[in-house]
Amino acid sequence: MSKVQRIDKKSLVKILDGKIKASHSIMIKFYAPHCHLCHNLADYYKDIASSYDDVLFYAFNMDDDNQELEQRYKFYGIPTFFHVKTSKTETKVTLMPEPKTPNSETWYRVNEIKDFINKNK
Repeated sequence: MSKVQRIDKKSLVKILDGKIKASHSIMIKFYAPHCHLCHNLADYYKDIASSYDDVLFYAFNMDDDNQELEQRYKFYGIPTFFHVKTSKTETKVTLMPEPKTPNSETWYRVNEIKDFINKNK
């Protein structure tokens, strides 16, 4: 069973807006089924998720007319990753930076994603 769970918009907004008061380390991948980069990255994301017991992994489908999320959370395009660190008192949301040299097949590289998780968890 995959450790990556799909997340609905209501739950996504709850996490990103700091409404979760338990302590968690959370990775969220924004994707769309028509995005070849997202599709190529999917198995790598599942493999990465399986190597972390202390991080929750989610995937959110941007296809359902969710462009307002890009404006609200200040990101543009997919694939995009956020790390969210929640606690009783605060929520820290970090957008993964664009790669300096994007991979033509997946945009992000596995080691870049792991480094981002390890830095923020």
